[in-house]
Amino acid sequence: MYKIYIFIFLFLFNGCSAITSKEILSIDSQSITAEEPEEIESNFVEVPFDIWERIRVELTLTIPEDQIAATSLYRERLYKNQSAVNRISKSGQRYLHHTLSRAEALGLPVELALLPFVESEFDPYAKSVDGATGIWQFMPATGKEWGLKTNWWYDGKKDVLASTEAALQFLTYLNKKFDGDWLLAMAAYNTGPTRVNRAIRKNKRQDKPTRFWDLDLPKETTAYVPKLLVLCELIKDPNSFGVNLPSIANRPYFQRVKIPGQLDLMQAADLAGLKPETIYELNPGFNQWATDPSGPHYLLLPIGVSDRFITQLESLDQKDLVRWDRYKIRRGDNLYRIASRYKIEVAVLKEINGMDSDLIIAGKEIMVPRGAAWANNQEPRERVYKVLKGDTLWNISKKFKVSIEDVVLWNELNIATPLQIDQEVKIFSRYERIRQDVPSRELRTMLYPVKSGDTISRIASKFDISSAQIQEWNEIEDVSKIFPGQVLKLFL
Repeated sequence: MYKIYIFIFLFLFNGCSAITSKEILSIDSQSITAEEPEEIESNFVEVPFDIWERIRVELTLTIPEDQIAATSLYRERLYKNQSAVNRISKSGQRYLHHTLSRAEALGLPVELALLPFVESEFDPYAKSVDGATGIWQFMPATGKEWGLKTNWWYDGKKDVLASTEAALQFLTYLNKKFDGDWLLAMAAYNTGPTRVNRAIRKNKRQDKPTRFWDLDLPKETTAYVPKLLVLCELIKDPNSFGVNLPSIANRPYFQRVKIPGQLDLMQAADLAGLKPETIYELNPGFNQWATDPSGPHYLLLPIGVSDRFITQLESLDQKDLVRWDRYKIRRGDNLYRIASRYKIEVAVLKEINGMDSDLIIAGKEIMVPRGAAWANNQEPRERVYKVLKGDTLWNISKKFKVSIEDVVLWNELNIATPLQIDQEVKIFSRYERIRQDVPSRELRTMLYPVKSGDTISRIASKFDISSAQIQEWNEIEDVSKIFPGQVLKLFL
């Protein structure tokens, strides 16, 4: 007797993705007739619509009973704090599905996929006071050790795909190093394995337990693991915190698409029918106006636009992609002027052309990168906004979906000086931020871990900013509730 196996597909999200049931329905072939169909029993595996539901059933790490009281401070931060919970959910919308899927594929605890919430709130542009970068906050040396290349064109520490692979490999290595203890592995990820080993040896000499909870570690690390585990408690039971956990769709936000070589990012946006800002937001690893000529040769695009992008890309002639032109040096030229014209660093221009000195000769040729989109889009799209009563850099940046750094750089503002009513503020897109000439003054997002004895006013005084700015940037309602290990965003 022959059997027919019917795979049942659950079509979700208006046909965006098809998910195969894990249960296979077995039917006797002789019973399938129009006259007398045999009763069929089917088992559907329900696929959660909400990613929090998917995570909830897989959480395994917990806080020991004897540490419940010690971690109450971190619960209080989230208890009835709906604005903080909203921010958590919003920050995970783009990249949480990817980190979760990779952790599951590698057979790792799903808790590891949540670490970027603690590290950076999933902000690929975040940078710590020590120089750690990206959603996983890799230090330059550690990033290099785990295969994340960095050059003028590209920074793998900010690349969500590359940094996620490196972070999960690093955590797997640390887990083995600490005999399968994931809490110690995460602590070592934060402070380094040498520091954790030193604390373990100290406890052994004193005949003390060597759990994470018993070790003498830096305050930031002591707070690091509890913050993650309290977040897990919130995901398990938001009602116990008196909050609602806003839903995140349990589907990919982006798709990886191969590109044939170096591609101008403005041109990529045109091909995909997207705003340039969307391309930069999903591909933060690329530092400049084009992808790295030496790779990686891929872009992340929102789900649903890849077919259009591929079709448009295939229709282009090679000459329409980024090309390396020969520039004939003119009388009066110097490397700085040429580099400035093509938005490239002098050191990179010299490296491309194998030059040992700044000496150039009129009439000779050098290689410069140039593409169709670059040639045709040098005029920045500027709009002018007049400041209204009550406006701040924060709400203006949110209104136009740019960063505070953008607004300050475009207008050469002093972040400590209040805006004036009717003051004109220039607004561009993120594309122009990278391609246009901007003031040399730098403004950066810094992640500052609160230390014992810190207050909002002390931190403000230390960095020459105002307490009100710190409260606004971090949506802090009660200044008395900051605590050691809490990470604050500062714009310096």
